[in-house]
Amino acid sequence: MPGANFWAVLFFLTLMLLGISSTYPMLDVIVTAIMDRYHHKVARPLVAAVLVVVAFLISLMYCTQFGYYLLDGVDRWINNLALVFVVWSELSLSTTVYRFKDVFMETGKPAWTIYNGGYFLGQILGVAVGHSVSGGAGAGLGIGIYVLGAVVSVFLCKTPSAPAPRFWNNNAYLKRFWFLAFYSGNQLRRDLNVIVGSGKNWNIPMFWSPLIRYISAPILFIVYSLAYPEFWTLRNDPVYVFGFILAHFCLIFAVVALVLPRYYDVFVPMHRLDDGKRIAAPGVLENLIVGQTEDAAEAGSRSPKSSDDELKGEKP
Repeated sequence: MPGANFWAVLFFLTLMLLGISSTYPMLDVIVTAIMDRYHHKVARPLVAAVLVVVAFLISLMYCTQFGYYLLDGVDRWINNLALVFVVWSELSLSTTVYRFKDVFMETGKPAWTIYNGGYFLGQILGVAVGHSVSGGAGAGLGIGIYVLGAVVSVFLCKTPSAPAPRFWNNNAYLKRFWFLAFYSGNQLRRDLNVIVGSGKNWNIPMFWSPLIRYISAPILFIVYSLAYPEFWTLRNDPVYVFGFILAHFCLIFAVVALVLPRYYDVFVPMHRLDDGKRIAAPGVLENLIVGQTEDAAEAGSRSPKSSDDELKGEKP
């Protein structure tokens, strides 16, 4: 090949730049988190330098003859287990817990718990039976558990007072099902469109939230479950065992963040610890809630109408 040396240098230079460009945003996230929390105690250049040196020292083991073997053992399970699990969690939980207090107000906590219990239990048991018995049996069981949970929750649910969109508002049972199945994801879409859908940007379409919750999330959970039979065939390899254990430490870290989020308050700036507290107002956009809260605070006792009454009067 003409100019072989030139193309060889260019190829490895490209690989180096790809590695640097991938490492930069990951380290910058850590630097930003540390600076937001401890900016008055440490200097940003010092934090960045320490992180770069630590990352360099860790990466040295991948430069040895043993490095490629180790990289494959770690990378396989980080991608197949930790990464897939985190994405599945984002898809399923963002459309479950986002503004869940709105759903509590409209449907009641028991109905919400039963519906989402059937949603998650159907995935877990369906995948387990699919691996141990057959794919058809697992799919049937998983869908059956979800349908059973949905039917029971709809009958236990109280009829929401807030309006549902179009077709779902024609019947009390349809309205109940919409609030249980689609409200959180749809409200997330509406709130995001206030931010990302402004100007010339495209709005997130209505099918986005049902797609990620009921199509993408179950598929990802099936993909996640395939990593365990694969590990069973490689269980005698110490490097793969090491990578498998390391991936599960990442899973534990993610689960603890969900179940006990206050344990991670140390990484949050003091002035932003209350950012997660929101006023519940079913069907009202996030920017309207914040705006009306600020207006009410400024008006004080001059307004004859409370902010809660005003929020209840808003329609989606």
